[in-house]
Amino acid sequence: MSSAPSHRPFIYDFSIWYCPEDDHIASRISERLKKEGFQGYTEHQDQVAGTSVILTAIEVIKASRVAILLFSTKSLCDPWCQRVSQWILCHNIHCHGTKLIPVYVGVEKAEVPPFLHHLLGLEYQAEMFLDRLVDSLKTSHSAVRRARTAPSSSKKS
Repeated sequence: MSSAPSHRPFIYDFSIWYCPEDDHIASRISERLKKEGFQGYTEHQDQVAGTSVILTAIEVIKASRVAILLFSTKSLCDPWCQRVSQWILCHNIHCHGTKLIPVYVGVEKAEVPPFLHHLLGLEYQAEMFLDRLVDSLKTSHSAVRRARTAPSSSKKS
C-alpha cells in the first residue's frame, strides 16, 4: 500500500468525534456548519445500526476534509475517543488527508494527549468559537480547491 495522498474527493466537509455525554455540543456545532452549507457526519447521530463502528470510523475519517475532535473531561478518559484521535492524526500524517481541529470543551490544551499538542485548537467557550470554526472550514475548503486545480508538475509519461 502506498502512503501517497489520495486524490479522490472528500465525501464530507467535516466529521465530529466526541463522547456521548457531549452530544448537545456536537449537535450545536453540526447544525451551525450544516446551516453554512457544509456536508457533515456527526459520530453518535449518523452511525447506522448493524455496521462496524471501527470500520465506519476509519472510512468516515478518510472521507472527511476536516475532523473535529471534542475534548472534554469525559472524552479525555474515554479509550474510544483516544483511539479515534490517533486514527485521525495517523491519516493526517501518512496520507496528507484529513485536517484535524481540536476543540477544547472545559479543558486546557495541556490536558489533551501530548501527540496533539502541536495542533492549533479552538476553545468552545470562546466568544467567537463558531465563527472561527466556520472560517477554518472555509479556509480548508479553499485550500483543497486550489490544490485540485493546480497543475501537477509530477505527472510524467
